Amino acid sequence: MDDKTLALATLQSAKDAADWAFWSMIGTWFSGVATFAAVCVSLHLGMKKPKAHISCKIGESIIFEGPYEQRGISIVITNLALNTVKITSLCWDFKKDVTFFQPFHSSRSMQLPQKLDYGEQATFWIDLKNNESWIVNVAEGLKVHGADLNDLSLEVNTTTGESFSFKVNDSLMKKIRKHYNELP
Repeated sequence: MDDKTLALATLQSAKDAADWAFWSMIGTWFSGVATFAAVCVSLHLGMKKPKAHISCKIGESIIFEGPYEQRGISIVITNLALNTVKITSLCWDFKKDVTFFQPFHSSRSMQLPQKLDYGEQATFWIDLKNNESWIVNVAEGLKVHGADLNDLSLEVNTTTGESFSFKVNDSLMKKIRKHYNELP
């Protein structure tokens, strides 16, 4: 081999080494950026507080036990979140500055606070005892405070400070509206 061929081969191997070093540097930069992105995503997920997600059905119901029927208002809350949710209070909300806190005295009702795991339900019950006194009392309270019936909703509060608002069933709303309109 002569000197020119040897010099050309040495130059070619130096060029190939430089190409490999360039692509190695690009790979290192790419892996550094990907690692940084993975750390940012993991920090975001780690610092993100779990969100509660619940559903609620509100309406007039009947409990049938043999020959006896018990009428009442049922409030069924279901936890749809993967994390545990603890319900602290239920309030009837119709104005920004006024809410009606709802106590549950019936033996058929669960009591507050109520802890719900994923998929669990809590059933709250307001006895009507063969009359509509609760509905009349709510209508009177709404009338006294000058409420717009279209704004009536049930507010469900949790220990995480989140509040969820649910509309009242149409048939129950019709009964409340009927008594509301009959008041002077």
